[in-house]
Amino acid sequence: MHQLTDSPEAAFAAIVAAQPARPFVTFYDEKTGERSELSAKSVANWVAKTYFLLIDELGLGVGDRALVALDAHWITVPVLLGSWTAGLSVTRAGTEADIAFVDPAHLGEAAGVTDVFAVDPTAAGRGFGGTEPAGTLDYVGAVRPQPDAWATVRATAGPGDPAIDGQPRRELMAAAQARADALGLAPDARLLTARPWLTTDDWLDTLVVALAVGGSLVILANADEATVARRAQQERAVVID
Repeated sequence: MHQLTDSPEAAFAAIVAAQPARPFVTFYDEKTGERSELSAKSVANWVAKTYFLLIDELGLGVGDRALVALDAHWITVPVLLGSWTAGLSVTRAGTEADIAFVDPAHLGEAAGVTDVFAVDPTAAGRGFGGTEPAGTLDYVGAVRPQPDAWATVRATAGPGDPAIDGQPRRELMAAAQARADALGLAPDARLLTARPWLTTDDWLDTLVVALAVGGSLVILANADEATVARRAQQERAVVID
């Protein structure tokens, strides 16, 4: 069993400290041919920028809530981890949120949220370049000028503070470790998912389980069963159905 941590942000920080250069998230879009791979350190830079956007610019923190209506994608990972590191709880649906991160396909889910940041999944690293949907801010454009100084990030949430839909961080990590144990995952396991991340359980079964075992994640979009099997062999990853 991997050593249990009290929060997803603490688990990620441990991964960055132990193996910063190791790939942490690999993303394939089988329709467009995109393959993007980010090391733990590269993800940490995005997490830091998201953290400083939330903490310093927007004044959010423990007790606040982020709606994350984004499909499975490498850019969704720092959004979630940045929100947790800043102390926020995240949700996949609902209007009682202090901030929302959405892609164009899910704009309607952020109705009623004051601060809405849009993410362009077709240009995740570049952003909209001024063409973001009306009533939204470009997430990439907003985080780009923020510091990426990971060493200065200070997570402030406690293990009893909510992480997903009110579930305390410690309970979330215990649930993820239980899922990992049930799957027989080894420490440092590499997981592969083709789920679209439509529910909070999808986050738990994929990203949070990878964090719990100190592992890494491969995300496939637009993949059929044969492609899933081929990528799993190629990436030496365990498929999470």
